[in-house]
Amino acid sequence: MGLYRAILRYASFHFGTTIVKAVSVGSALAYLIINYPSMEWPIGLLLMDWFITLFLVGVARFFPRYYAERTVSEAPSDLRRVLIYGAGDLGDAVARSLLRERTNYNPVGFIDDDIKKTGKKVHNLPVLGNRSSLTKIIKRQKVRELIVAITTVPSDWLRDLIKECRTQNVFCRIAPKMSDMLSHEVAIKNIDITDLLKRDPKDLDEKQIDRFLRRKKILITGAAGSIGAELVRQALRFRPKKIVAVDISEYGLYKLEEELAEIINEKRGYSKLKFCLLDLCQKERLEQLVGAEKPDLIFHAAAYKHVPMLEANPFSAVLNNLQSTLNISDAADRHGVEKLVLISSDKAVRPTNIMGATKRICELYVQNLNMRSQTDFLAVRFGNVLGSSGSVVPKFLEQIGKGGPVTVTHPEITRYFMLVSEAVQLVMQAASIGHGGEIFILNMGKPVKIREMAENLIFLTGKTPYEDIDIRYTGLRPGEKLYEELLINEAEKKTQYETITIGRTTFINWEVLNFQINSLIRSSLSEDKLSLFETIKLTVPEFAHVELVDGGGEQKIFPIGLKKVASLTSQPSPSD
Repeated sequence: MGLYRAILRYASFHFGTTIVKAVSVGSALAYLIINYPSMEWPIGLLLMDWFITLFLVGVARFFPRYYAERTVSEAPSDLRRVLIYGAGDLGDAVARSLLRERTNYNPVGFIDDDIKKTGKKVHNLPVLGNRSSLTKIIKRQKVRELIVAITTVPSDWLRDLIKECRTQNVFCRIAPKMSDMLSHEVAIKNIDITDLLKRDPKDLDEKQIDRFLRRKKILITGAAGSIGAELVRQALRFRPKKIVAVDISEYGLYKLEEELAEIINEKRGYSKLKFCLLDLCQKERLEQLVGAEKPDLIFHAAAYKHVPMLEANPFSAVLNNLQSTLNISDAADRHGVEKLVLISSDKAVRPTNIMGATKRICELYVQNLNMRSQTDFLAVRFGNVLGSSGSVVPKFLEQIGKGGPVTVTHPEITRYFMLVSEAVQLVMQAASIGHGGEIFILNMGKPVKIREMAENLIFLTGKTPYEDIDIRYTGLRPGEKLYEELLINEAEKKTQYETITIGRTTFINWEVLNFQINSLIRSSLSEDKLSLFETIKLTVPEFAHVELVDGGGEQKIFPIGLKKVASLTSQPSPSD
């Protein structure tokens, strides 16, 4: 029955049941053979033999494990003292791993939110208390490290735990789910920023997304960017008929093609993937592409988005972000595309910078074009995504790797954050329920203080903020504001999904809106900055552009030329 093939130091409960089976069969066979054919020996002899054999075999096979674990538990006191959060199955696996291996860790016990477990033992390690007594336990047991061994860890809960551990100078790590373990060994890992911000959408409806995308032709602009590339990856899961990935970046498309080559080869036949190197501002070429491919769906993710860079280059921002949206939207309208989804930004709400203003104008354009077209036009608005190009996290990690300092613009600045995979899942879900004209707003959770994010990143790398790595404040950059918003004077309309709401539609006279957008493009081509900002203010009345005064670091609102604005409010003539 395999008793001689087992590694005894890993003897477990299942091995114990094998011993019981083997001893039972062995004793029964011995009793029958010895007692046959007279059958005069009493049954008590069988039971006695069974008990004695079971005891001796069990002791012989479990003693090596007992000895190995006791040797580790009596390890020198200078080992790193570890507290395990979670006395369930995952905590049991973590404790077994730490006790079995001769590591630099000495587990001192457990902590668990279930107060019924307090005072009990797992692997002879006591359950010392619950979350409310964490600080006292850390001090009393001189804990140096906390290992989170809970199957489902909400990001808000984990952030609070990290904050509490930071005050006690206790390092935190996390054990993966049991289902994620590829072997019997527990691969404990350092907590990273994605663990603190991850929020698996509870109402994600993959069946709805599957019905929406399956056997469809999909065109994705900005496919080499973080959002566009993730749209390509996730759309492939739902077996579309074809995906056309469009971007102006040759290297970006090459990297995406190399990444997806294996997937495409493995699953060849259920979908085709075409990579198209194209500048969306080239209207004629874009028209040819849309006319030739005849996509059912378009996800328009292409845009310039780095706020300070666009503040320094406002004309390029307008020409790229606005002109590309006009071109792809008009092409979708003319060629009967079923639905176009504009990827927008929280910076479009009460914009203080060029990037946000261009995104808001793009929202207005697709909303109002929707009323004149057979194509359904909609927008999805959300905040920052982790891991995107220009994201603050890689910058912080690079600065930490160099020994600091980590630079933050302002101690009170906050931003909404979401993992790129979660954002794309919700974008596709919102698109699947849209009927045209909506601005879908994704639930981004609570805004995160950038200062606290920097402190957490420093702490999670095993260093102490302001001691090992300093944090310096550089002041707000051009166009930045302290906090972002997702709604302004827009009545929220609920959807069947808690993570998605709908903002109010803004109706504008179509001829006036087109005249204003054309004026913006003309001002950009002629590099007339004053006219550009005046027209943006006219188109987006809530626009309050912020410029930094040279040298002083103060802020001022960009002056609006009232005479120019007044001249633009009149109805344009046909000649215009």
